[in-house]
Parts: sequence; structure tokens; C-alpha cells
Amino acid sequence: MKVAVIGAGFAGLAAAVDLQERRHQVTLLERRGVLGGRATSYRDAVSGEDVDNGTHLMVGAYAATFDLVRRAGAEDLLLFQNDLHIDYVDDRGWSSLDCPPLVAPLHLLAGLLGLRLPWAVRWQALRLWLAARFGKPPLGLTLAEYFRRTGQGAEARRLLWDPLATAILNETPERAAAILFYDVYREAFLTRRDASRLVFLRRGYAELHERLARYFQHRGGVLCRRALAEAIPVEGGRVAGVRYLQRAETREDIRRAKEAVEGFVDAEAVVAAVPWNAVPALVPERLRGQPPFAGLARLAGSPIVSVEMWLDRAVVNRPMVGLRDSEMEWVFDKGAIYGRAGPPQHLAFIVSAARRAVERSNQELVASAEAALRRYFPAMARAAVTRSLVLREADATFASDPEAEALRPGPVTPVRGLYLAGDWTATGLPATIEGAVRSGFAAARAAEAG
Repeated sequence: MKVAVIGAGFAGLAAAVDLQERRHQVTLLERRGVLGGRATSYRDAVSGEDVDNGTHLMVGAYAATFDLVRRAGAEDLLLFQNDLHIDYVDDRGWSSLDCPPLVAPLHLLAGLLGLRLPWAVRWQALRLWLAARFGKPPLGLTLAEYFRRTGQGAEARRLLWDPLATAILNETPERAAAILFYDVYREAFLTRRDASRLVFLRRGYAELHERLARYFQHRGGVLCRRALAEAIPVEGGRVAGVRYLQRAETREDIRRAKEAVEGFVDAEAVVAAVPWNAVPALVPERLRGQPPFAGLARLAGSPIVSVEMWLDRAVVNRPMVGLRDSEMEWVFDKGAIYGRAGPPQHLAFIVSAARRAVERSNQELVASAEAALRRYFPAMARAAVTRSLVLREADATFASDPEAEALRPGPVTPVRGLYLAGDWTATGLPATIEGAVRSGFAAARAAEAG
């Protein structure tokens, strides 16, 4: 079968690899020169280090993602914690969620007991655990409503749940669909001990995507970079292929302003693995007002802001720290994660659900990150910022509110041969790497089934 896959992010690469391994003829179209979609990176020209468009974390429960990485022989890029460990700092000092090597969910309960929290908060955390373990799924509720129903007070939310939930969902609990947090909580914390451990990448995400792409091409797949998909023609109720615009690929052709060339991929099946807001424009106009395409216009985006900062000396002595009561919610020592010791220290700060932060100036955001360092890390008094970058992703993820859950489509569409993939589809997960990979596999299997 001839298949065209549009978009070379995690969803598109997962679909393309899966179909190519099953001996279909797959052409993968990517509108940019760099692969990865909304989870990519680039090499910083000044420092020479990889800079992600937002630090993207994985956890041990990402079975589909690790399966895809193993197929491509890229396991060496993964850095696994032995057991879940998260450090937090606030004005009262340091505290750690340090889960011992016990069977799940006892590892989590023991970790919560060791975390510096008021006893009332610990009892409330136990109530949430019992609700997630034995209670009914919180369908149609916001996460804030679910927290109220499970007895989570203001301190429990501030010290424990809100920072974690906002990072997982890229949405505030007041807006987020509770069912997504509930499902992630159960999958990561209540199944296997190793499912909750954090997984970092030893290089930028672009390197992982290049490895996946090389594996795909080695098996005979065709990858077209800077190929802008323009339309998916539908004839007799079935897809006919993909019309695209092939733009200049090499630096020399770009410098010479080489004109784009129209192209067409003849395909019996098309997997559209592009952002939700890009799908309707690809299908014929007569279909845009019909489900599932009409509902995609009602999905909104949620932004992420990240600040990359280089210091002349080491200030943060942990790979990852939660910054309580700070606009900058998390800081990562990217240099250490990449395996480099010593100065300059390369830090990455993250603000999730960053609707207010995204409108602020670069100078204000860098100042906020520096203020967090000076507030919580005494060594910052002797350090200087040597370089900084601010990255904004206005639609980093879909806004995962309860209404969105009803709008997220599955892989199959009413158009024969047209399938959808992406973290915004009905994966049962929030907008995560694992959700994207699962959606790609689901679209591939649906395409093969016809």
C-alpha cells in the first residue's frame, strides 16, 4: 500500500516507521528542515549546545515511546532515573520526593511520607491516592473540582499537586480536565514502580528525531524535508494523495532563493500528523464543516515559555528542581543532563500554561529567572549571567479542558483512507510525547486495516 504521512513529529514518525516496517511504501512530508514538530531542538551557534523548544520530560510509563526508540537503536540517548526523585526548593529550604525501591504504589506512599509536608497535607495526599485507586473516573470535571471533591486543601495544592499537574497537563487545574490527570496518575504511580521514574534525553530532541528518520529511510522510507503539504484531494469519497510545495532544501538553494516546485504524492492512505489547527485547511472545503474537522476549530492552544540561561559558574547542583512560589516553575541543568561538567552552567527554566508570561518581554522573563536563582541558590550571589535566550510556543499543546475531551477525534475519519494522528487526538492522555507516539501507531494500524 502507498501511504503518505504529513508531519515528522513524534506522531508522524511513529506512523511512518510502523507502516514502513510492515512493508508499505511510505512517503513522509515535513514542512521544515528540522524534524520533531512541537518537541524539537536546535544547536545554539554561540554555546554549541542543544536548545530544546521547551524541556520535554518523559516518564517510565512511556512504553510506546521507548518501543519506538528501541526499534531505531537510539536507547543510548535515554537517561533513566533508578527511582522517582524530584527535588523542590522554597523559602523554607529543600525537600525531596524520593521514592524507595518498593512495589507500586507503596513506593509513592513512602516517598510522600518522606517529603517535607504538613501532616494534614500528607493525609490529603493519601485521600487522593485512595480516590484514584478505588474511586470513579472524574468525567466532565475540572481538576480543581476533583481536588475539592477529594479533600485537597490550598496547602496540598500549592506544595504538591498544582506544580505537578500544570507541568503534566500544560494547563491550570481550574481549566484542566480532571480525567487526564487521573489517568496519568494511575498509569505512572499505581501500576509499576519504574513507571513513575523520570527519563531525560542526553541530547536535544532533534538528535532523537534524526535517528528515527535514518532508521525509517534505511528501511526504504522516503523523507521529504521542507515539503509543505497544501491539500489532500478526495475523489469519490476516498483520498487520492497529497499535493505539496517542495521548497529549497539546501543552504545554497535557500541563499539563491530557488523557487518552490509543486509536487504530488499518489497514496491509497494519508496520515495527517499535524497540529489540530492545520488539519481543516488540508481537506476539501465541503468537508470542513463536518465532524471531526468542524470540532477542531473549537480546540484552543496553551502556551509554554522557556528561558535558556548560561552562568559563568555552577549554581544549581541538581539536574532538576521544582521552584515553589516562583513564576519559573522548574529549572533543569541541561549541561549536566547532556553529560558536561563545569562552567558555563547551562540552565533551562520552564513556565507551563504561560498565558501571562508569553506576553512579557524577554528582558522581564530573564530577570524573573535570575531572581529565582538569587532567591533560592546562595551561590548565585557570586555568579553572572553570560547568555540568555527566551523561547515562546504559543500553541505548545492543546488546552486540555473538559470540553476538549469531547472534541478529540480518533484516528479514523469519514473520508476513506484519511487518518489522524497527534497528541491532540483521543489518546486518553494529555498532550505528551507518549500520546503522540500512541496516536501514530493507532493511525498506522487503522490505515493498514483499511
